[in-house]
Amino acid sequence: MIGKVVQFNEKHKWCGSLGIVTEDKGFNHPRRYMIGVPIPEKGTAYIFDNGSGIEVIGKEVFVEAYEEEL
Repeated sequence: MIGKVVQFNEKHKWCGSLGIVTEDKGFNHPRRYMIGVPIPEKGTAYIFDNGSGIEVIGKEVFVEAYEEEL
């Protein structure tokens, strides 16, 4: 699921927002995804979801660099 572009659905308070799944934190149950949501002129908000509040709409083309890689 990492690298997928998702949209938060009506079950989530971020309904309508787009984000990119950056990490899968759920190697045990329950499964949790860390989703990066870009906020203009502010940075990136990282939101956790178990998969019930998101819908996959595509795959990212641009891979974001993490600070430790720069």
